[in-house]
Amino acid sequence: MITGFNTDIDCDGRIYHVQTEDKGLDNPVVESLVYCGGEIIDARRSSYRDILDAGSYTEDDIHGRLESQHQAVIREIQSGRLQQAELRPFGHSIVTNRSLDEVVMSFLEQEVALERIKLNMTGPKVLHEGARPTLHLKVLEASTDRPICGAGVKVRLVAKGSKPVVLFDAATDETGVVHASFEIPNLAAPTVAIVCRAEAAGKVAEVKRPVRKRRAAVPAEKVRARS
Repeated sequence: MITGFNTDIDCDGRIYHVQTEDKGLDNPVVESLVYCGGEIIDARRSSYRDILDAGSYTEDDIHGRLESQHQAVIREIQSGRLQQAELRPFGHSIVTNRSLDEVVMSFLEQEVALERIKLNMTGPKVLHEGARPTLHLKVLEASTDRPICGAGVKVRLVAKGSKPVVLFDAATDETGVVHASFEIPNLAAPTVAIVCRAEAAGKVAEVKRPVRKRRAAVPAEKVRARS
């Protein structure tokens, strides 16, 4: 089964990477992301609900929609439409009284909102760059609270303008539990978050937590000077 395409394009000395994915029958969307310099500079999303609603369809029908969108994005790049695009930082157009954590969580809800099953998480309430936390994740059926064995669990580091980084990838045990231990790297992005994702039987659950930057340590001589 083909679930996506990845193509690198050299256009006037700049390398563009086009990634097109099928988000699955539970979320029938074809998503194309365009990367340049490690940042997302354009995105295209289209539904193929019409194919499913038609009743009689094959995998080739979905594959055709996937390939058609991927090639259309490539043609737009080759025509020069994106050559003048500026790589703008996350939040460049935000005017709000919300806290930074609220802005990050709002972005995550909009960008990676998915149909949910039940995912419980215990562990540190606050996550910081450079830390080595252990998160205890339990995957359950939403209606019965029955633990799900063998559910796939991934922990990703997500930052606006960067590709997600997988920090942990494992499956739940017979009690529906997995203990995720990982290190949170330091990134240049001003806003970063951890996304814990569980998947079982085509259903997806996510829990998100902002990652805060550690404050720089105060040199000992300055501490003595203050005292």
